[in-house]
Amino acid sequence: MFFMVITMNNNLNSSFFNNKRILITGATGFIGWNLINVLSKFDCTIICFSRNSQKDELINNNAKFEFITSDYQDEDKINQVVKNIDIIYHLAAQTSLYDAEKDPLLNYEANVKPMQLILEACRYQQKCPTIIFSATSTQCGLVQKLPINELVKDDPISFYDFNKLQSENLLKYYTKKGWVNGVSLRLTNVYGPGPKSSSADRGILNFMIKKALNGEDLTVYGSGEKIRDYVYIEDVVEVFIKSAYIINEIKGMHIILGSGTPTTIKDAVNIVADSTSTVIKKNINVVQVDIPKTYHEIENRNFVSDITLLRSKKMLSKICSLKNGIDLTINYYMNREKS
Repeated sequence: MFFMVITMNNNLNSSFFNNKRILITGATGFIGWNLINVLSKFDCTIICFSRNSQKDELINNNAKFEFITSDYQDEDKINQVVKNIDIIYHLAAQTSLYDAEKDPLLNYEANVKPMQLILEACRYQQKCPTIIFSATSTQCGLVQKLPINELVKDDPISFYDFNKLQSENLLKYYTKKGWVNGVSLRLTNVYGPGPKSSSADRGILNFMIKKALNGEDLTVYGSGEKIRDYVYIEDVVEVFIKSAYIINEIKGMHIILGSGTPTTIKDAVNIVADSTSTVIKKNINVVQVDIPKTYHEIENRNFVSDITLLRSKKMLSKICSLKNGIDLTINYYMNREKS
């Protein structure tokens, strides 16, 4: 695992994490990897819970580490790891929209049951831990009016989004009962340095960057005019970190975590092609192809977030532009190849 140094947009309150025990599910995933990269600089204990622990590759840190390798449906293991935990970042999930459609029951087991087990384990602890949940902006379904804020009525149209909403509602209920202090962060299209997404239909912008660096042409389905909200991973991590600071202000809420900047898919891919062409000194073409018949309806959405709530809570400082974020990601992958 190649660690890069992330410099956050402003100083973080490192003393907040002193002596705290922090559990991260999905610790080896894209967001987990980046979150650990920042948290490891603090004087805390990080419990990395994953199906595939990579303990030998964690270096240059101030934090203490514990490693748990297990399925997320193991009730005994969940009860064990939740004991004496101060903060839980629940990131683990089955992230493929298409796999969820093929097997809804398996998706429920992967994406709802672990949340229920974690919440039940917390319910019977003496501590009332903070839980920060990685949700998705597509839980609201197809919404016509942009930008989209937290007041929009949810109407999920996929099993993946429906199950994410179930987990979020469980977290809200347990928070309302006073058993945990939880907040749900609904992520838009996250990209940036880090390991490959576990699902082929996630992390598309990163996938495009890697293809371009290999000198391959890039494809766009249809006209590519659908709008997305691309948010750089460093900005995402900043919000996850700051959520723990102000949990008493935001507990019981869901918050949309995006950049607030609308970009068409075609424009985003063109930025990747142009930026990569400059670096590798080879022209990367963008080719439009027919939309696959298997394309899920949620892929036809237009989405951009209203980040008024994020701003009002001072959870997000200076936002990384898409061009800068893509350049940083290209630089990361090129340096990793050299290391």
